[in-house]
Amino acid sequence: MKTQRLLAFGLLACGSALAAPAAPSSLNLKTQDRSVTVGVTDDNLSGPDIQLSFDDDADAVRGQAFGRPVNLTLENDTIRGTYGQGPVNVKVTDTNDTLDAVGTFGGKLTNFQVSPQQITGTVGACSYELLITRPHRYEGARTCGTKLDRSVSLTIPPSLADEDEELVTALSILLAQ
Repeated sequence: MKTQRLLAFGLLACGSALAAPAAPSSLNLKTQDRSVTVGVTDDNLSGPDIQLSFDDDADAVRGQAFGRPVNLTLENDTIRGTYGQGPVNVKVTDTNDTLDAVGTFGGKLTNFQVSPQQITGTVGACSYELLITRPHRYEGARTCGTKLDRSVSLTIPPSLADEDEELVTALSILLAQ
């Protein structure tokens, strides 16, 4: 299922020092209320809240996330299936170094963009405005319902950033929390 690589995902650029910092191997989301860390390998995401397997042969993602079953297929730049009890139908397009994800995820509207400079848009009840601040790390604000949180950070490992549909799947699940 190897989708086109998104420019080694400049999504994760910047940095300095004598020795280059090691690239992260975990997907991390930190907000005022919670911190979620998910280990990333070529074929799975795993952590206390997320256990997902990527099946390249079947172009599928299956497992559990935040106590909900995940059963998705990745085909023709579209993610389809179910998350919890809600339907998933998200179209992923890659235009000028920006991934656009538009549709429904778990029955909730999703419309967000991922670029080398920022992650913006809405995932479920939460809206994000995150800017790249250092290699692999975005920081900024989110609003969930009426609650504003100005201290949000998101770290994306390069191995996940290289796979468009897998990245959108992981971000849709994580950012909706």
